[in-house]
Amino acid sequence: MASSLSNNIFVRFFREVIGPAAVVAAGMIGAGAVATRLLAGAWFGTSLLWSALYVIPMVIFCLDSASRVGTLTGRGMMDMIRKDINPALAWFIFIPTFLLNIVVNMSQFSVMIEATYGVFGMAPPARNDITTGVIVVGITLLLLILGLVLYGGYKRLEKSMTWLLLVILVCFIIVALKALLDWHTWVEVAKGLVPNIPANLPIAGTDPVQYRNGFTQLMSIAGQALPASVFLAYGYFTANANYKAVDLKASFKKTVINMGIIWGAFSVVVVVAGYFALNLQYQGTGAPGDLHFSQISTVPQAGMVLAPAMPDFMGFLAYRIFSLGLFAAAFTTLISVAMIMVYFTLDIVGRDWKITQENKASRITLALWIAVPAILAPLWKLDALLKAIIAMVGNLILCPLAVLIILYFVNNRKYVGDYTAKMGRNIILVITLLYAFFIVAYGTIHDFIPAIQKALAG
Repeated sequence: MASSLSNNIFVRFFREVIGPAAVVAAGMIGAGAVATRLLAGAWFGTSLLWSALYVIPMVIFCLDSASRVGTLTGRGMMDMIRKDINPALAWFIFIPTFLLNIVVNMSQFSVMIEATYGVFGMAPPARNDITTGVIVVGITLLLLILGLVLYGGYKRLEKSMTWLLLVILVCFIIVALKALLDWHTWVEVAKGLVPNIPANLPIAGTDPVQYRNGFTQLMSIAGQALPASVFLAYGYFTANANYKAVDLKASFKKTVINMGIIWGAFSVVVVVAGYFALNLQYQGTGAPGDLHFSQISTVPQAGMVLAPAMPDFMGFLAYRIFSLGLFAAAFTTLISVAMIMVYFTLDIVGRDWKITQENKASRITLALWIAVPAILAPLWKLDALLKAIIAMVGNLILCPLAVLIILYFVNNRKYVGDYTAKMGRNIILVITLLYAFFIVAYGTIHDFIPAIQKALAG
């Protein structure tokens, strides 16, 4: 009976979680989320934890507002922007989103290749060399992914992504478990809730000295948490799941569970794991063989995060378990980004964008959005985790525009009827708009423009 009760509780919890919110949460808890938070903890301790937590209400209300628009109109956002606002604006959003998400999926596939080596206890080739092994691993992964994704339709994808979301969370709770049981951890977590931008961190062993930029890391966390393409695409997911007005309340609840509780817990445990298992454990000089936390940037190095949480006799499993969790995280982001771009690509040219077994165009487009970035991924010479961070920074640029568009539609009775946004919702959406705009503007003035000027001067 106890077993039956436990099963029933678990089944009920799964039912509370499963849905479009779980698909999006699984996509957002990807390699980019792991990289931004783990390396923030490794490089800057808990000082950027606030940036990963304070955006949660912003994410919930942006997604839920987009869900209202998609559910109540049954239309795609690209079609609405193109026909109801301006065709040029739709293409202005689509083209950079198209290019950026190729980079995003390139980074996810690179992480999957490195993580595959890790699952088997092997280090990937140094300097990101394209070896025979990398080609074999890449082709095998691509064929397996295409086989899993193209047969089964939206509902099977939804269930698979929900299961993987829970697997990812469990893997990283294991990673941080020992630290979370130490009361000193919660003192550091409390300190991390005070907003600040950490000073740049010198990278040990570099001559001339190079730095990890605190504000760039903040931008990467914000970019991962406030992705314009996800905000604009969420209505497609709920419409594809055949949600109606009667489902709006349940949809909001699922968004809170997935993006508030699960995603929030994930953010805490990964930052904590990065700090206690990497920052405090690797205080070396940076000389060869004496790793310093500022040097950590690869999957094998990040895989060491799990070692302190494991009993000594199980230490050999640390890198493997971390790699498995990272593989699942990269896979879920790869698929969710591909789904988003199926919606955008087909919708902007006026085609049926719903992902179903019957819609051949959606299946072909989905396959291309997986295969093309996968083929290009090995050509981008950069550590996989750093690729993911750069992709997340790029994600942030269009966020203010995306929030403005959501504000326009969710406050217009023509589209949402009696479900127009109330004052509280609008306040949070405006705060999101201002926060994203500030980070983009500050980063452009203080980092991007000086970097261009320096490059031109050189």
